[in-house]
Amino acid sequence: MVKQCVILLGGLGTRLGALTADTPKPLLPVAEAPFLEVLIGEARRRGFDRFLLLAGYKADVVRDYIEGTDVPGRFNATVEICVEPEPLGTGGALVNALPLLDESFLLLNGDTWFDFNWLDLAATTLDTGADCGMALRLVEQPDRYETIALDGSCITEFRARQAGLERALINGGVYVMKRTCLEGMAAPFSLEGALLPRLAQEGRLAGVAYDGFFIDIGIPETYENAQTSVPAHRRRPALFLDRDGVLNEDTGYVHDPAHFTWTEGAKDAVKLFNDAGFYVFVVTNQAGVARGFYDEATVHRLHGWMAQDMRTKGASIDDWRYCPYHTQGVVERYKSAHPWRKPEPGMLLDLMKHWPVDTTRSLLIGDRDSDIAAAKAAGIAGHLFTGGNLLSLARTLLPAPTQP
Repeated sequence: MVKQCVILLGGLGTRLGALTADTPKPLLPVAEAPFLEVLIGEARRRGFDRFLLLAGYKADVVRDYIEGTDVPGRFNATVEICVEPEPLGTGGALVNALPLLDESFLLLNGDTWFDFNWLDLAATTLDTGADCGMALRLVEQPDRYETIALDGSCITEFRARQAGLERALINGGVYVMKRTCLEGMAAPFSLEGALLPRLAQEGRLAGVAYDGFFIDIGIPETYENAQTSVPAHRRRPALFLDRDGVLNEDTGYVHDPAHFTWTEGAKDAVKLFNDAGFYVFVVTNQAGVARGFYDEATVHRLHGWMAQDMRTKGASIDDWRYCPYHTQGVVERYKSAHPWRKPEPGMLLDLMKHWPVDTTRSLLIGDRDSDIAAAKAAGIAGHLFTGGNLLSLARTLLPAPTQP
């Protein structure tokens, strides 16, 4: 399972002129926060909790930012920095970091954001057996780009820039890579110019095409555009899911993976909304804590297990809320009414406070009237799941894609 996210930060950013005189390009502010935090946040919400930053230009600024703003603490993640002793190219930076690389890792360019379900790329790469998987974008009039030849899921060729093409697949700048891809490579070298073509020639490079928002902050025009387009795109609809009776069979106070059974189609339903660009949240009453059947740490452990199991399917939960309170509890600390306990909307409202949710397009799926009441009180649509296949219901609730 891929848990490490590696981000390339070494570029000089010369096309941005004075903006990068003292600041590496990925640390330039976008809507009042460094662009790097957009990438870390997007990876973190998909379960990546170990980050390796490959720094070169102004590496001391990167280190001061990470330490001075407590990025590990704010994102609840580990963050390492590997500094190039001299410019080594995108591939050479990876070779320089070999001792710090996991067996498999997600690799991002630090100055671009291609928004799609990165876990799907990880799962698909694993399924194909390729040593590296690359995200592809279909673009109109791709005169400025090298284009990609694809045979099934296998990338067979990188083609030189060619005028007159109506549309073609190009490199999206997101990869899932095995460390073994770097064996025998000597720095300096370019990832795009040397490593990827070699992997394609050897039949070790898979390609998966995705739709999704894309921005490169590398030139003044796109950097200026990012100030509005990035925060606008991060505001997205959310799917709120009850847990017991929706994601898993409700056999009564479920709290142990050994006694946990996913409902039919549950993980696929989560992934369906992940792929569609929704935030996905869990909001669950957990009166078993108040009744003394288990403690809060047990709830966290089960949710951690659920998250890991979903990631193998390319699915993820962005955030979790649970309410351990009940007026009939036997544990005094939890014996009370609480605004988070459904039918009250507290859990939903708290998530809306912490995430940029578009409530007009958001929805909840629950199995009880109290779930639907909580959704209504929070100002979103509620839908009752009465059993069967959760994916089948989810498909009927997912809005049709907007046509360009």
